Formats: sequence, structure tokens, C-alpha cells
Amino acid sequence: MKSSPARLLTRFDLVCLGVNAVVGSSVFLFPGRLAGHLGSASPLAYALTALLLAPVALCFAEAASQHDRAGGPALYAHEEFGPDWGFAIGWLCWITMIVSWAAVANAIASYLPWAAGRPAAGKIIACSAIACFGALNWRGVRLGAWTTDFFTVAKLVPIALIALAGAYALPAWRPSAPAEGWRPLGAACFLAYFAFQGFETVPVPAGEARDPKKDVPFAVLAALGGSAALYILVQIAALSLVPALASSERPLADAAGALMGPLGVGLVTAGAVISMTGYVAGSALGGPRYLVALAEEGHLPRALAATHPRFGTPSSAILWSTGVAVLSAGLLDFNGLVDFSNVVIGAQFLSTCAVVLKRRLFRAESGPAAARGAAIPLAGISATLWLGAQGGWRQVAASAAVLAAGFALRAGARALDKL
Repeated sequence: MKSSPARLLTRFDLVCLGVNAVVGSSVFLFPGRLAGHLGSASPLAYALTALLLAPVALCFAEAASQHDRAGGPALYAHEEFGPDWGFAIGWLCWITMIVSWAAVANAIASYLPWAAGRPAAGKIIACSAIACFGALNWRGVRLGAWTTDFFTVAKLVPIALIALAGAYALPAWRPSAPAEGWRPLGAACFLAYFAFQGFETVPVPAGEARDPKKDVPFAVLAALGGSAALYILVQIAALSLVPALASSERPLADAAGALMGPLGVGLVTAGAVISMTGYVAGSALGGPRYLVALAEEGHLPRALAATHPRFGTPSSAILWSTGVAVLSAGLLDFNGLVDFSNVVIGAQFLSTCAVVLKRRLFRAESGPAAARGAAIPLAGISATLWLGAQGGWRQVAASAAVLAAGFALRAGARALDKL
């Protein structure tokens, strides 16, 4: 008989998982780049992108409220559009998580003075971080959740201090159009699009949540809304504290230095390390659950969905995900992650919005009720297409190649099962 995972994740755990996944490296890297695009109006990129993604988050919340199993967007796609579409979305979800997991782990060393400029040390740090958090999650979901909660709260402390400075500077903020007009708005929103990714991971461990149909939708919306407020205030603070923000390589460190001196620089540097490490911890918790969902649906060997007899965790999926992430950490870095991730995430967003659209149109009668029911998912689809169009086609081709490799792997696994 199939064993069931223990339902130990609380609402607070799920909110921390979502916020941790959203607020990662971007908040430390993007203020200067956004200022380069839009100048004093750069906080509007965060506000507009959050507004565009709100209907997407509402679709995820609605879809999540109807399920209590692991899988997230892959599960929704499978149920509404069939196993092939479900596998495609689930595979892209897992690949994105592995790539991001390895890349951000590699970025940890760039914030450590003694490891900067030493590639071997950076690789050791990255692989060790991935392996350690993978082991924690193999040992028990509560250990993984506690670790994620700790890093989420710890990394928010220095960011919150800068956000408070932003709140203080908010009354004096006067956004103005850049000299070249609003043409760079699309590129700025494309960056912000990457910064907001992560709320879609909240439904993935729903099978281990205490009350998934209530807690998961709340956590999805809280992760997007809370992160949006934080990003906007941090950007306003950086604009007010760093006159040459567009040319700053460490914008938040420079902002903290202007606010608190060397102590502020040290605090933000520590916060950056904690933020990166926290993202790695969250990836170790959420990433393997995509494999669980794919295995439960019969796309991959069912052994990947098996739970540990003592710890109640999906131990096989955790071991495989951790191993692949460790291997990937030696080959990947942060460069190029934004464009690739935006394309792959767009497929997940479009799929989930389409799921909700189909369900609403199927339930609603013709006339005004059908139009009202279709409004939110159609808005989410339109927003995702516009945001994705701000990138290029190279990442689309790379995503197609990764997807083809996934279907080849599935065919091989099924062939082996028949032997």
C-alpha cells in the first residue's frame, strides 16, 4: 500500500517558503539595473509587474484550493489537459528549480571576501550547501521547513531596515519619466518579472501541508503581495541614498553604507549571504516534490514517489534532485539565468491560467457569468505573454531542447519498466 507523507507544514511554513523563493538574489542585484532603465521611476516597474502578476497568483490560489497533493502547476495541467501536458509542465518546473538551485548556490561565494576570486573554493561552497540542505530535507520535512523559516526571517532583517528607510523617503519620492521616454519600461518589467518568481512553488509541497486548501492560497497571495511592497520600498530607499545608483555594482550595500556606515555594509553583505543560502534551503525543500508528482502520475519510475519508512520524506526524489543539483553546480553560474527562467516560468503561468479558464468556462453559463469568470485567467494569460515577449528567442529554443530531452527520458523509463 502506498504510504502517505506526514502533513506537518503550517501556514507560516508555506508563507516563508513563498517569500524565501521570491526574495532571493534579485533584491541585492537589480536596484542599480532598474535605475539604469527608468531612473527615479524604477519602483514603478515593480508595482506594474506585481499588478500584472496578480491575476496569475489568483489563478494559482484558486487551483491550489482544490488540491491537497504535491505537484502544483504540473498536477493542475495533468488533470485538465492530459498526461503529456502535465509531464511537460512538471519537467520544466523541475529543471528550472535545479538550474536556479545550482546557480544561486554558486553565487554565495561572491559575497564571501575570502572566497572571491577563488573558483575552486566557490564550487566547494556551492556543492556543500546543496548537499547539506538536501540531507536536512531527507532527514525530515520539519527540519527542512524550520531551516527555510530561519533563513527567511534572518535575511529579511537587513532588507527590512532598508525598506524602512524607503518608507521614510516615500513622501519625498517624485517619479519622472526617463529622458528617452518609457521605452525601457518593458526591459525593466522583464527584470522585475524574474524578481517576483517563486510564489508558484508554494503549492508544490501541498501534500505535506496541514490544511492545504486554505493555507496554500493564502501563502501564494501573501508571498506576491508582501514581496512587492518590500521591493518597492527598497528601490525607493536605494534611489534616495545612492545618487549614482545606476552605476552601482552593490546597490544595497552602498545604500546601507550611506544609511549606517561600515556596519550597514557588513549587515547587508551578511544578509546577501543569508539570502542566497536561504534560497538554496528552500530549493531543497520544494524542488524534489516535482519529481514526486511526476512519479505519482506514472511519468517517471514510481520509486521516486516512495517515502522513507522512518522519516516520511520523499527520500528518493530528494537524493536524485540533490545529486543532479550538485553536478550542475560545477557547470552553471548566475549569468543567463534570468532570460531562461522567465521563458520556462511563463509556460507554468500560462498553463495554470488556462486550467482555471477552462474550469470557469465549463462551470459558468453563457452570457455575463461566463465573461466574468474568464476575466481573471485571461488577464493572467495576457500579462504573461506580454512579460515574456520582452525577452528573446534564444531561451525559447533552449527550453524546447530541455523539454525534448525530458520526453526522451520518459520514453526510456517506460521502456525499462516493460522489460
